[in-house]
Amino acid sequence: MRIWSAVAITVAIVGLGAAPAVYAATSNVPSPGHAMFAKSKTVKVALRNDSGSALQLKVGDEIVSLDAGKSVSLKLAVGTRIMVNAATDKHQAGELLAEASTALDNTTLTIK
Repeated sequence: MRIWSAVAITVAIVGLGAAPAVYAATSNVPSPGHAMFAKSKTVKVALRNDSGSALQLKVGDEIVSLDAGKSVSLKLAVGTRIMVNAATDKHQAGELLAEASTALDNTTLTIK
């Protein structure tokens, strides 16, 4: 009977000591030293205007003018949005044409 009492007391002590360790969370705080060495992925994209009229596009924060039948090559960071800046007969202002991703690397986007 004393053995069972000793085992029960031991289990209770171990259980009380283990409870705080079960709820301990890992630290997900990013280290600021890695931020300055992070390199953003860029993709090379060519835009070709086959719409028959001049286009004014907003690529990220920049405005790009593209004449009819012309092409322009761009290096864009992944996530950069290509939008129509000025309305035409085929496209509305603010229309999203594409968003740069690794799948678009070394491609030509034709705008009709």
